[in-house]
Amino acid sequence: MELGICMRDLPVEQVVRLGEFAEDHGYSSIYLPETGNRTPEGGLAGRSPWISLAAMFAATKTVHGAVGVAAAPFRSLPHLALSAATLNEQSNSRFSLGIGVSHREAATRLGVPFPTSPLRWMEVACDELMGQARFGVTFGQGFPVLVGALGPKMVEMGAARSDGLVLNWLTPQHAQETVALAHEIGRANGRTPYTVLYVRLSPYDALHTDAVNYDAMANYHQHFVRQGLVSPEEVVAGTCLQSDDVAQAREKLTAWDEAGIDLVCVYPHGLNQSEYESALAELTK
Repeated sequence: MELGICMRDLPVEQVVRLGEFAEDHGYSSIYLPETGNRTPEGGLAGRSPWISLAAMFAATKTVHGAVGVAAAPFRSLPHLALSAATLNEQSNSRFSLGIGVSHREAATRLGVPFPTSPLRWMEVACDELMGQARFGVTFGQGFPVLVGALGPKMVEMGAARSDGLVLNWLTPQHAQETVALAHEIGRANGRTPYTVLYVRLSPYDALHTDAVNYDAMANYHQHFVRQGLVSPEEVVAGTCLQSDDVAQAREKLTAWDEAGIDLVCVYPHGLNQSEYESALAELTK
C-alpha cells in the first residue's frame, strides 16, 4: 500500500512545499479536493487545486498529484478534460483526475443545479471523460480518471467505467468489502480499479467536529449508517487516526493495507503547518 497526503484549500506556496515534503518522506501522491463554496456571509472560499498542482509539478520530480475530487456538475466536461490533459502533459504523466457529483447542499449554496439522478449523470460524465482521455485530446498522453464514490451503486459504476475510485470515511472492514466489490465489477469489465482512501489524521476534537458536519449531509449520513456507525464517536473510532498518538495511527494503517486499498491518503485537519508536517513525518518512520 502506498501513502499519499490529502489537503484542502492551502496557499499555492504551501502546496509546493507539501510536494517537496512528500518526496523527502516517502509519500507518493498529493490529492487536493476542489472545495469552492459560498460562505454563510455570501463570500467565496476554496483555492484552485489546478493552479496549485501546476506549481507543485514544476517544483518536483516524482510525486504524483490529483484533483480529488473535482465537482464535475459545476464544470464543462470538455474543459475538465483539457485541464487534466494539460496537467498530465506538464507533469510527465503524474496527474490523475478525480470526479464527483459534490453535494446537493453545496450546489444549493452556490446557486447551481444539482443532477436529478447523480448516478446517471456520473455515468455520462465518466464515459465522456474516459473517451476524451484516450481518444479526444490532441496533445499529451491522456490522463487517468477516478470516481469519487460513497454508495455501492457509485462504486460499481466507477469500477466498471473508470480507472479507479476515491473513497472516504471507511472502516477497514467496509474498505475490504468495497475493494472486493470493485475488483469483481472491474474484472467483469476488463479492468483492475485503483483504490484511493482518505483517512483523517487530526486531534480528536477536530475529528469529532468533522464527523458531525459530514453526518449533517444526507449522502454521508447514509454512508455512515451503512457501516453501522450511528454516532460521531463511532465514526471517529472506526475511520480516523488521532494525531496525538502517531504510533497507534501507524499500526492502524496496516488494517487498510490488509483490506486491499492501493493508496491511503492521510488527511491532516485541525493542525498548523509545523504540526501536520511533524505528524506526517512521524507516520512514515
